[in-house]
Amino acid sequence: MILVIAALLLGAVPFPASSDHAGSAKDRVTIYVLSNGFHSDIAVPRLDGQTFEQLGLSEQDYPVQIDHVKYWAFGWGSKTAYTSLLAVSDLTVGIAAKALAFDETVMHITPLGDLKAGENIFAFEISKSQYQALLKNMARFFASKNPLDVTQGVGDRFYAGNGRFAPWLSCNTWTGRRLREIGIGVGLWTPTSQALEFGLHAVASKS
Repeated sequence: MILVIAALLLGAVPFPASSDHAGSAKDRVTIYVLSNGFHSDIAVPRLDGQTFEQLGLSEQDYPVQIDHVKYWAFGWGSKTAYTSLLAVSDLTVGIAAKALAFDETVMHITPLGDLKAGENIFAFEISKSQYQALLKNMARFFASKNPLDVTQGVGDRFYAGNGRFAPWLSCNTWTGRRLREIGIGVGLWTPTSQALEFGLHAVASKS
């Protein structure tokens, strides 16, 4: 109960936003945060392969028509939960217990088409320097650039991750930290999607 109350309170306290708004529209990059009420991802543009090239990843590892990919969604989380769940309804007591017991983590990447801000999809216009920082910060959480032999069946790939999962270090905490690192003022602590979305609604682009 204490963790829940703390999450609600700290999720409502905005981190100071960056003033990095220099440059014309062509010098800016649109990213998105996707939240389904349980888990969150950061979606970044493919940029004709430049994004994967900077991360040291290979688009050839993905069984999709690459030219149709407009965005890649990146997420971090519990290896047990992430690789076992296709839907929240798949969650069992055993999976939850193992995930919360400082489980190993994975990075997950999903190919996406065009995105537009809307329900549970939050858009942000950031500078190229912020984008480079975001990629650098996400890269720290790949323990390996070789995909694991597991998939959710949507052209996605998993990679061994760095760090351990915990109730206070969740996928939503990870997303919130990556945003704060580049100056996006979401809540100070976002262990739940609700805490994260509270800040996202306040600072995301409305278009």
